Amino acid sequence: MGCLRGRGQWLSWVVSWLVSDGSFRVHAINAVGRRKGRILEVEEVDSGERFHGSARRLERLVHTLRRSSGELDQVPAWTPDTTS
Repeated sequence: MGCLRGRGQWLSWVVSWLVSDGSFRVHAINAVGRRKGRILEVEEVDSGERFHGSARRLERLVHTLRRSSGELDQVPAWTPDTTS
């Protein structure tokens, strides 16, 4: 992973992964430098419905989805911590 710098702003990578046995897709921005990563939206795969809200609320939603499907025992696909 990397980042690009243009016109005084850092551009971050948008990543996505599936949770809850592929029922939901999570879209997030990776952490770059001292900036914290954050979840942008959660999408229900079957209907295409997208859920938006504060980063904290979406993190709790993803945590709940992962816990309900037993995925908390696995290594997470993304972490909101910085990479530096």
